[in-house]
Amino acid sequence: MKCEACEYKDANVIEPCDNRIEPYRVCNFCHRRLLARALRPLEWYNLAKRHGWHQYLLHDDFYGENGEADQPDEDVEHPEQYPAPALESISHDPELLLDFSITRWNYSIELETAWNMLPKSAVLAAIQSRFETSRNMGVRDRILEICASNLKDHGAEFVRAAWEFYPHDLALPCLAEATASCLPFREGYDRVVSELARLEGNARRNVIFVMGYFRSIETLDWIETNICEPTTDSWGYLAAVSGIDWIRLQTWLDAGRPLSLVAIDALGAFQRRQTHMLKKFRSHLVSLPSKEELKSVLDAYARRDNVPRVLQRIDSVLEKYELLSWK
Repeated sequence: MKCEACEYKDANVIEPCDNRIEPYRVCNFCHRRLLARALRPLEWYNLAKRHGWHQYLLHDDFYGENGEADQPDEDVEHPEQYPAPALESISHDPELLLDFSITRWNYSIELETAWNMLPKSAVLAAIQSRFETSRNMGVRDRILEICASNLKDHGAEFVRAAWEFYPHDLALPCLAEATASCLPFREGYDRVVSELARLEGNARRNVIFVMGYFRSIETLDWIETNICEPTTDSWGYLAAVSGIDWIRLQTWLDAGRPLSLVAIDALGAFQRRQTHMLKKFRSHLVSLPSKEELKSVLDAYARRDNVPRVLQRIDSVLEKYELLSWK
């Protein structure tokens, strides 16, 4: 077989340092450059499209998103003669666009637009074929992101089949995103809830955000049933993206801890909008009260729970009241 980096010399080195299941297969010259973090842009691109940019020897500490070496241990040989492809040169071909997408740090608006220009049948064929031939979890995650943004219900059967690879060869977040986008609500929501029920402690708490992909008020009921200590702000972010309104928020404040802390964190989440979901879905507080009413309710709660965390967050919410509505 040919070298995965230069794609013209014979591959005579198997390098498993980043992934023993799917090692790099490269020629001697590219192997030296790989270990020296001195790949030329096209060589980096050719490896990243197969293995994902997140591998240690390829990741963003050592290379820019277009394959420029940032910390080489030796001089990069004529990098200008080996440029990585640009989006506009490959966007017409689903296979080439998939290669490009796998090398990107993020699934950008530009990528989403490029995929939406292609026939859905061609998109499905490309991602299905690549998913079946790659065991790389990062590659499969990007494929599911494409499915979620482009295929919608056209990708339903593909997503159902993808669940067979969870949890050993697939992570929950991108699978849940594709499930929320491509499957009927009841089927998809219940499937993700069922999988979360199998997790405990930090393992569950670290992925509860995936419920936000459904943007359903049913998730507020789920929070009430499943909330547990420690009450991190991830619960508040989930409530915010799931459509909590002022009436429900007051109910949680009246209920006391831990739901009252989630309510306060949800208000802060609307204002900071630090997560991709809150920005993408333009989440905002439904039935926004006047600043006077909000202050009255929060001040009353602060008198019952006057610890520094609560007081500081309430002060911040009131100070930035105008950010509770989307502008």
